Amino acid sequence: MKTAFAFDIGGTAVKFGLVAESGALLKQGEIPFERNLSFAALGERLARLYEEAMAGAQADALAVAMPGFASPDSGVVVDGGGNVPALRDGSIAQALEQHLRRPVWFGNDGVAAALGEVRYGAGRTLGRFVLITIGTGVGGAVVLGGKPVIGPNGHPPELGAIVVGRDEAGELLSLEARSSAPAMLQTYLRRTGVAALSTRELFERAAAGDVAAEATIDAACHGIARATGALINALMLDAVVLGGGVSGAGEALVSRVRILLPAYVWPSLATTVEIRIAELGNAAGLLGVASLAFDGLRTVAPQKE
Repeated sequence: MKTAFAFDIGGTAVKFGLVAESGALLKQGEIPFERNLSFAALGERLARLYEEAMAGAQADALAVAMPGFASPDSGVVVDGGGNVPALRDGSIAQALEQHLRRPVWFGNDGVAAALGEVRYGAGRTLGRFVLITIGTGVGGAVVLGGKPVIGPNGHPPELGAIVVGRDEAGELLSLEARSSAPAMLQTYLRRTGVAALSTRELFERAAAGDVAAEATIDAACHGIARATGALINALMLDAVVLGGGVSGAGEALVSRVRILLPAYVWPSLATTVEIRIAELGNAAGLLGVASLAFDGLRTVAPQKE
């Protein structure tokens, strides 16, 4: 049984795990992301995580999911990835390969999450859907015919950049600026002068009758509904799958989007489209990028130790 040790690097946390080719998650962990880490320190930290988790054993390959677009040739993030600036200073894949002497594959985190859902989760029964990952940023991918849609050079889609309205000053507002976790917390702070520690706390306050919390969540869900509605209309999608940390709210999130979506979708499409939570939760990116490594291992000659 082949295994891949996967990392999913985000602006809030680094998730990691040992994945079997069957999709089983054999080991799993998470550490807070330290934004001030240099590129060299980040590489060393990831290498130590691997060594500590594997305890002398070896995975067949490593895999790294990261925000933004990493050049297929160099592995350096050349577009986006502002939440993890160290990734612009070097190739984390090359650094890990040199340190650990294992082959490394890498990809965009949103595309990896979509691929994970296609192969092991909610996407197994869906032909045409969009996965929206909502966390420190907003990402994801459109899946058509069982494959995430990417640019000819491998560039991932920029779903978080979809314009969903205007802010109080009349400036155009992106989906990420409206519906990401930091955006929701900032909106609530502006409304109330009171800070919420997390979106989980925000949903708890809304459930307890906090009107400002409910209005903040509704505004974010309007953004999600408007962005996904446009994609449904254009691409005749079967479903919207919500992932990322904010999707931990479950039905409290889905029910709001489900109510709001018909305002943005052609009526005959609105009656058939599904809204669901990603089955793999925060593990989607790990499993998806690990599957890239398994694909790669099948196409290259075995490496000598």
